Amino acid sequence: MTFNFEIAIPSFNRHKILPRKTLELLDKFEVPHERIRIFVKSPEELDKYLETCGSDYNYEITQQSGIMATRNYLQVFYHEMNEDFDGVLFIDDDITNLTEMGKPLSIPFLELIDYFFDETLRLNGRLWAVNALSNPFFMADKVTTNLKYCIGAFKGIILDRSKDTILCDIGHFEDFQFTCEYFIEDGLVVRFNKYGIETKYFELQGGICGSLGGMAERQKEMIENADYMIDRYGDMVKLKMKKWGADLKMNYTYKHSNS
Repeated sequence: MTFNFEIAIPSFNRHKILPRKTLELLDKFEVPHERIRIFVKSPEELDKYLETCGSDYNYEITQQSGIMATRNYLQVFYHEMNEDFDGVLFIDDDITNLTEMGKPLSIPFLELIDYFFDETLRLNGRLWAVNALSNPFFMADKVTTNLKYCIGAFKGIILDRSKDTILCDIGHFEDFQFTCEYFIEDGLVVRFNKYGIETKYFELQGGICGSLGGMAERQKEMIENADYMIDRYGDMVKLKMKKWGADLKMNYTYKHSNS
């Protein structure tokens, strides 16, 4: 079946990057522009995006700064402010490809996204995502419902407006927090592990993470947010220290209380 969803792209200070990355990819996949909504911070930003991306997309001004506030605005927008859609596909503004076991997709993009939503609905879930990596070595031809990390750069949400809107309250690891919250609420999150995205993490200027300060400040906040996640979610997450700072890992063996 054809699922009624919109594609949402949050972007900040990347009016030159967006048309060369995510929008170019969606054009390659023949996605109609009217199915895409670009979220920008301010009227001044909007003028820049209209100049580089064109006026045939939908636009929304968020008046929000930072990744936490922006992600939350999108959650509220689709759950409480705009009820035209049954689901939303969130895509970051710097995605260069979506692959299937490291190779080109075997079915048209929009048919694939319909399948992602339909399968998630069949499994009684709401949150789905693809693999965070596009290296076939780390991919598998299976759909999982256990506690696996759902990357915010390419994820879908089925909009159940009978439930409270799930929000995050940290500036780092917000994808981990959304994964935990949906898993607690629904008993599962769905991941399509043979599909993965290509992007260059942390290498592009701007972006909704761009207001997080210098490296020392970011590392300090990462450690604080990691400690918060462990205190709040316990065995659902594990701490991993890397040379550039704190990181988290989902505990995929964690069992939901109703399982």
